[in-house]
Formats: sequence, C-alpha cells, structure tokens
Amino acid sequence: MIRAVERAFAIFEAFDPQHTMLTLQEIGQRIGLSKATTYRLVNCLHDLGYLVRLEDNRYCLSLKLTRLSGLVRSTIGIREIARPIMRDLVQKTLETITLNTVAQGQRLCIEVFDTPSPLMSIVREGEQTPLLHGATGKILLAYLSSSEIDRIFREAPASKRPNRALLEKQLARYREQGYALTSSERVAGVTAISVPLRDGNGQVRYCISITGPAIRMDRNVDTFVALLLNASKVVSGQMGARADEIGDGNPKSEKKPPRRKRAAG
Repeated sequence: MIRAVERAFAIFEAFDPQHTMLTLQEIGQRIGLSKATTYRLVNCLHDLGYLVRLEDNRYCLSLKLTRLSGLVRSTIGIREIARPIMRDLVQKTLETITLNTVAQGQRLCIEVFDTPSPLMSIVREGEQTPLLHGATGKILLAYLSSSEIDRIFREAPASKRPNRALLEKQLARYREQGYALTSSERVAGVTAISVPLRDGNGQVRYCISITGPAIRMDRNVDTFVALLLNASKVVSGQMGARADEIGDGNPKSEKKPPRRKRAAG
C-alpha cells in the first residue's frame, strides 16, 4: 500500500509548468513505471477526481488539487513547518538554529531556537544583517536574481563590499553543493552553516542555519552539514518543492572551514 501511495504522488510530480498535459506513456517515462502500472494508477487517480482525461487522451491535474492547495496555504506557514525540524536540530546539535528570510535587501531572522550551552552565538528574532557576509546571508543571496544581487552589492558601503568576482564564485559553489559554510566572516570566532528552503514554485525565500562557537562547530562540520541538508529536504518537501529540485539530502561536497580564519558567521 505504501508503495502505491509513493507511486501515486510520483504521478502528481510528473507534471510541472513545462509539462501540464501528459499521455500515459509520457507519465510512465517520467516516473520510471511500466505501462500497465501507470495505467492502473492513472485510472485510479482519474476515478478519484485528481486527474482529468482530455479529448486527445492526455491527462492533466484537476482543480480538486487546487482547492486542496488553497486550504493548505490558508492554514500553515513556514514557521509551523520548520519549528519541529528546528527543535530536532537543536537536540541533535546542541547549537543555535535560526530560520531566516530576505527583507529590504537584508537577512531577517524570523525564528530562533537557542543552544542550551552557556557559550553561544546570540541571534535574536527580528535581527537584520547584511546579505554580503556570513553563511546565512550568502545562501539567501545565492538564489536572488542577478539584478537583485547587483543592487545589493551597489548599495552596500564600499568598505563592506567583498571582491565581486570571488563572491560570484562562492555563491555558485553554494548553489552547487546545496549549503553555505563560513568561518569568522561576520562575527569573529563563530562558524555558521546554512541551507536553502525551496517552495512549491522552486524558489528560495527562506533558509535554516546553525551558528555556534568555532571551538565546537568546526569539529562537527560534516555531521551538521548532513543534518541541515536533510532538514532542507524535509521542509522543502512540505512546502511543496519538487523532489528533483530538493535533492537527496546528501552532501555533494564537504569543505572544512578555512583554518587561517578561525570561525564563521
């Protein structure tokens, strides 16, 4: 039964903005199922009202899904989705976990779960900091449009602007590996790791971060990166992101913080 449910949801995810109407064969090819299995599942979803069979024998998602989607949007938000995951991260890492977004060209912290340790990186809800420095700001910056990045870079004080070419390479690497890691970049002695959260449109408007003293964080980087990537996968999935946009939750690259700069933030 569980396998059938997984396959049914795979059929829903076969549709995207570039493939709003699909034949049985196309559905089967996109999700890797045999023609017979695809036929049974598609007909079941059609009978339940979740798929519409068009005159040319192609299928599309029905308005029943739109109605259900509207109900979800009206009853749950990013905080409700992220809080259980953030609480679990605090228990597993014993470090500060934050949920952040972009507001007026800056990083805005909208939720904080503090470390139980007396030696901590202090982050407060409502705190705003520049996007050009630190893992949290840079992972959000990495998914903004080129014009937005240009504007933010241009409006920053000249003394606060990093080297633009190096910044672009860094942002490209963060997008490729799926997380940002910085050390003593914004706050001396603090290491930070941050992952993007994708929504149903595939866009990144939020991120989850772990911050803490480098003396504790640096020896646990690999473990914390893996935990954050899995958290990103879970939260993004619950926000409606497609499986092929989220990734498998495994690190693509694991880079230690630079030893010459002891910490990150």
